[in-house]
Amino acid sequence: MSDQLDPKELVSFKELMMSEVIQSEALINLLDKKGIISKQELLNEMRRVKAIMVKSK
Repeated sequence: MSDQLDPKELVSFKELMMSEVIQSEALINLLDKKGIISKQELLNEMRRVKAIMVKSK
């Protein structure tokens, strides 16, 4: 039998998405700032990965 979730510990979908967006943006900014990868390189990679994922459906 599974345990009941505590409603006080649950977050909304919007809160979860905002957390993911903030985390991603922070990582992107740090990678760009440190010269590890440029934002343009990231955009190119995102397009490449998206094309692969759409193609595989």
